[in-house]
Amino acid sequence: REMREKSLHFQQDIDVRGMRAEEALNAVTHFIDDAVQVGVARVRILHGTGTGALRQVIRQYLRTVPDVVDARDEHVQFGGAGITIVDLA
Repeated sequence: REMREKSLHFQQDIDVRGMRAEEALNAVTHFIDDAVQVGVARVRILHGTGTGALRQVIRQYLRTVPDVVDARDEHVQFGGAGITIVDLA
């Protein structure tokens, strides 16, 4: 029942713009865990461009997650380097 609820309410985008790195990483960790549990194939992480610090921290984390197949910039037309597209196994 809880999984069904989670599936119904799962959003495929998360916005961590303006968060501190630690805060953003915590949010992204839970988000990716939920995405894997729900069985979503692709999610988007909006981190903004700024200095690129959030992007770097998030990408480093994603490289440690076995279920992450690919993590790349969104197409420039849809946000480019300010958004990371994550493909999940």
